[in-house]
Amino acid sequence: MKAFLAKRKAILKGLGWALFIVLAVVVSVGTIHAANGIEPMGMSPLMFFIGLLLVCTAIGIFAVLAGVGGGVIFTPLFMGFTPIDSYIIRSTGLFVAMAGALVAARPFLRRGIANIRLLFTGAVPYTVFAVIGALLAGYIQAHMGKGGEAFINGALGIIVIGIAMLFIFFGGKSEYPEVSHVDKLTAKLGLATPYYEASLGKVVDYKLTRTALGLCLFCGVGLISGLFGLGAGWAMVPVFNLVMMAPLKVAATCSKVMISLGDTAAVWPYIVGGGMFPLFAVPSMIGLIVGTLIGARIMLKVKAGFIRYLIIAVMLFSGIRLVQKAIGML
Repeated sequence: MKAFLAKRKAILKGLGWALFIVLAVVVSVGTIHAANGIEPMGMSPLMFFIGLLLVCTAIGIFAVLAGVGGGVIFTPLFMGFTPIDSYIIRSTGLFVAMAGALVAARPFLRRGIANIRLLFTGAVPYTVFAVIGALLAGYIQAHMGKGGEAFINGALGIIVIGIAMLFIFFGGKSEYPEVSHVDKLTAKLGLATPYYEASLGKVVDYKLTRTALGLCLFCGVGLISGLFGLGAGWAMVPVFNLVMMAPLKVAATCSKVMISLGDTAAVWPYIVGGGMFPLFAVPSMIGLIVGTLIGARIMLKVKAGFIRYLIIAVMLFSGIRLVQKAIGML
């Protein structure tokens, strides 16, 4: 019976991969064909598609090895060093963050690690403010012209530099934080839910605290995510783990599911506002997903410390470049 179930699982997995490849090929061919006659950045649609696919695959690999989300590298890198419209880049940044989170969240949900009460409590303010941020991005694009573009570049540059500093000086995380005091709101909501930890062979029963502060921080994270198309894993995991004191695996799991929920809603104002350009979005999404899957396998075999510092250097460089572009626009 076990052999039969294992064989069926392998067949279903193979069929899933085959379906993904077929869909990716069909969508890719359709996108390239639809863009016939367009020359983005002076290249043919095919060359642009292939080049972007390779770059985004590399971003996905390095992001996983560095322990950060692809969106936090994708958006500042393309805004800082390409002539592509920032509204399209931010729209695509949200789109790829959403797609990556959907892929990453599935195994965690299947294993029962995700705390449904906790993630939905945090998802409400995050989603609402991510949509507000996306609507604000559309307003700036439509009504503030060059000044608005300068603001977006400058503010994003400062935020990216701040995130890099956060990774350098406050990158430590606690796998199983100890809570000495549970506040009244957290106790009343009853957010903590035990889960089975396979590596320990036992059920982990944990406590949470500072729910009110966590919800306020999720409002700010959602606004930044929706306005700048950054994704939010860089902030959600620290909020769950260091502020609300959730175990690290629970924090990472809830972060992925919340991003998939919030960014799915936030991407719609960008789509309605004309920010979704298929020739840019499709290879970016496929590349980052494939890169994430490859990076997850490589991560088991290599030491990723150097990669993390390399990504931090890229973020600092991109942030400085964005601030320079903003100053040049004024």
